[in-house]
Amino acid sequence: MASKELVPRPAAFAPAVVSVSAPPWPQDQARESEAAYKTIGKWTRRNGHFTVPMAVPPVLWLAALLLHRFRAGWYVLACGALLAACVWYFADHKWDRPAERWYARLSACLGTAWLSAAAAIGPLRDFTVSVTLAAVLMAGCIAWGIPWWRHKRPRGMRKRAKLVAQCDAWWLSHCHAWNLHGSHVIDAKLSGVTLQVRVQGLAGRHSFQHFQQAVHLIESAAEGHADIGLVRVAAVKGHPSQVDIFLKQENPLRGDVEYDISLAPQSVHEPAPFGKTETGAWKMISLRKNRFTIGATRTGKSNDLLVGIASLSGCPDDRQVLIDLKGGRSARPILKAAAAEHVITEVDEARMFLRMLVAECLARAKYAYDGNEQLLATADVPALHTLIDEVHGLTSTMNGDAECARLLATVASQGAGLEEYVWVYTQFGSLEESVQTEQTRGNLTLRTCYRVEEARHGAYVIPEYSKLDASKLEEQGTCYVKDGKNVTPEQVRAPKMPHSLLLRIATQNARLLGARPPLRLYCGNQIAYDQVTWQQWWDTRWLRLDPAFHTDSPQYQAAVADSPSAAADVVTASRAATAAMPSPEPGTGDAASAAARLAEDGADLMSRLPADFRPSPEMVARLPQIIASQEDRFAEILEAADSSSPATPKDLAAASGRGRTWCHDQIGALVEIGHVTQVGRGQYVPVPGMDIRRGMRLIKDRNDKLNREAVQKINTA
Repeated sequence: MASKELVPRPAAFAPAVVSVSAPPWPQDQARESEAAYKTIGKWTRRNGHFTVPMAVPPVLWLAALLLHRFRAGWYVLACGALLAACVWYFADHKWDRPAERWYARLSACLGTAWLSAAAAIGPLRDFTVSVTLAAVLMAGCIAWGIPWWRHKRPRGMRKRAKLVAQCDAWWLSHCHAWNLHGSHVIDAKLSGVTLQVRVQGLAGRHSFQHFQQAVHLIESAAEGHADIGLVRVAAVKGHPSQVDIFLKQENPLRGDVEYDISLAPQSVHEPAPFGKTETGAWKMISLRKNRFTIGATRTGKSNDLLVGIASLSGCPDDRQVLIDLKGGRSARPILKAAAAEHVITEVDEARMFLRMLVAECLARAKYAYDGNEQLLATADVPALHTLIDEVHGLTSTMNGDAECARLLATVASQGAGLEEYVWVYTQFGSLEESVQTEQTRGNLTLRTCYRVEEARHGAYVIPEYSKLDASKLEEQGTCYVKDGKNVTPEQVRAPKMPHSLLLRIATQNARLLGARPPLRLYCGNQIAYDQVTWQQWWDTRWLRLDPAFHTDSPQYQAAVADSPSAAADVVTASRAATAAMPSPEPGTGDAASAAARLAEDGADLMSRLPADFRPSPEMVARLPQIIASQEDRFAEILEAADSSSPATPKDLAAASGRGRTWCHDQIGALVEIGHVTQVGRGQYVPVPGMDIRRGMRLIKDRNDKLNREAVQKINTA
């Protein structure tokens, strides 16, 4: 290998520059020709990790035969005892670790014991003795050989040292021209087409910025082995004077990646293929995580979603729901393939589904206990995956729905422990333009960043956005994946999932799994709205599909063919109630009678308004439902309060939308009848075993009775 010779520096003169040829690239070094003849001793010594355990049994057996022939059994016992005593005594001085010391002591004692016994008895005395001695010898050698093999087996250090030496020679031949003289290679690792070189600079003189400024020169020095843009410098945490330099011969992600159906999971508990890394290996991810994916339009987010649907469609212990608010561009292939349990294209339907998810989350927390802190999905209690394509239209501050944002925050924070997961896709990852609250984004732990317009946009997903510039990702479907808090993001290209392939995969999975049993909700008997339960609402979901997609959905056509007239009535009522923004959350009791009472109150209120007041008919029609929704929200927040997180009138007023005075009066009345107790100044919790909604109805009935008595007294007077 050629080396650069330095010319002595004369005083007051600049250093002379000597033109030398750079040594060949480390990977181009021809292997040194090895001698054709190798002695048995050299081969045995080099492979002692398995030749020594193999040689011990025959050597001991032959030694026992010779010693027995010369009647040296007692001599062997005496010498062996002396040897074992010496090993026992000097082990503390020879080996540092206790495990090694005891390994040497036991080896000496047990080996001496067997050899002495075999030499005294004779290995070939008779068949029984020979078999017994051989079995003891083999069992002992196996027990002794396994630790020997684990400790002595080669770990590739010779190859690593040779690669480090080659890379160091190449680096030293160029580093002076890069103003990095004094630096040298301390480690190197070759993974596929990527060579990772760790360089130690001079402390106090070299920093990460010095190496980063020389990237274009390193690309020039690695001409033919690392193209422009395929050299990257990364800082080493805890060592400011060290850097890792990654040189790629070629971009393994340049070509399309084909989906490998053999890697598809057969359960939601198995990892799923996400894509291929820069090393050409498959990146496998867990399906039981919340995901947050950002990227500019036409960068591969919808393809990512289809890959996830393809993987989930083969899991019998999972159900998938797609919320697509982009006009159905992602919905159509999934509808045609019948690859999801439900496809939602309207905000009103999405709001109702998120309410159902929250109700199911609370119901599973109460009734779906299987003996573990974390609920584990089964075919009877499947996981629920909600994939939201373009969340901006659902939960953003400017263009979204406030209730959907609150419901999504609840599902993201509480659903993972109950096998309810959310995969969020959006173009811009800021809170205002996506999910509104860090309560949601902070619980979307698996982060994916496709190409963005500017590097700083990646900050919403990967903290390393300044070093891993996602705006420079070229190929469609290439992204950075960060799977964990302390994990460095990896560059991955997702497999291409055309609509025809999704149809084939979903059809094959449906044929293998057969007809899945209908999803039974733990909250199924709870009232969704106007005497319709959540189970009825869910079972008639396909009949509410947007008419634009009726011809694309075989699930809609099957539902129309099988639905009785009663189901059609439920669907009609469902659509009307959804459009009118029905009261949220289940458990409202007799909703019809409550609505009737509120309508009467609304009419009485209108009679007391000024004559020139003319509200819109739509507002008048919705007023009872709005009041019922606010009171139900009030009861829900109060029921969820406990001693560690008590409710306050301010919180109740903000959450329900009712006035502070009404909240104070309602809490005071609930305290009076024994349904709520005060645990601190302005802090209240429900009394165990008491139904807050029933208490509110009792207060309502009591106030109505007092009003009627007051009216009678006034009329009598």
